[in-house]
Amino acid sequence: MDDFNRAGNAVHGARRIWAPLAVAGALLALTAVEGLIPKALPAGEELPAGTVIEFGNERDVSAQVGEGWILDKDASSLDSGLTFVQGDVSVQLSYIGFNAAEPDGVEAVWQGMDRVFDVERYSGVAVDLGEPTEFDTKWIEGGLTGTLQVDNRIGTAFVLPAADGTEAVEARVLGPLHARAEVWDSAMAIIDSVAFDDEEQQA
Repeated sequence: MDDFNRAGNAVHGARRIWAPLAVAGALLALTAVEGLIPKALPAGEELPAGTVIEFGNERDVSAQVGEGWILDKDASSLDSGLTFVQGDVSVQLSYIGFNAAEPDGVEAVWQGMDRVFDVERYSGVAVDLGEPTEFDTKWIEGGLTGTLQVDNRIGTAFVLPAADGTEAVEARVLGPLHARAEVWDSAMAIIDSVAFDDEEQQA
């Protein structure tokens, strides 16, 4: 997509450049069908290890990739989310903004993700989203995670909230059962790198 060519320092090396935090807007989510991800390499170039990409409405959330990951530009937007691919393993990060006053916001995002999967279920794709459990990283507290299977692809789903309760990242890691362990570990490193600018400032 052209927005990556014009992104400037939203896509950069290991040094983080943070934009000011803003209240998130309406719900934004990628609608790509996970079960239909092609096995061929996506449109895009392999990213240098350590590349940080900022995304979201105000580019106030970021993720960092390790070696060997390709940004699927056809399935990515700096406004709504990113999809990375390495071989048959994919990592999808979707930006979501929601009302801070809404009770159980993180749980609501999880339920919304399950409703999005209903579209695939109705089309004949077998999808199984497990029950969520609590999940924290260095940058994220109060998140959720659960098992995910889409047809013959297995993996994990996540909801990673910002500390101020106004936005979150919905994440999915999917791949074949036989995927190399080091690729799974590298995919999890992307999940662990997800940070909002307020978490970076508080660290």
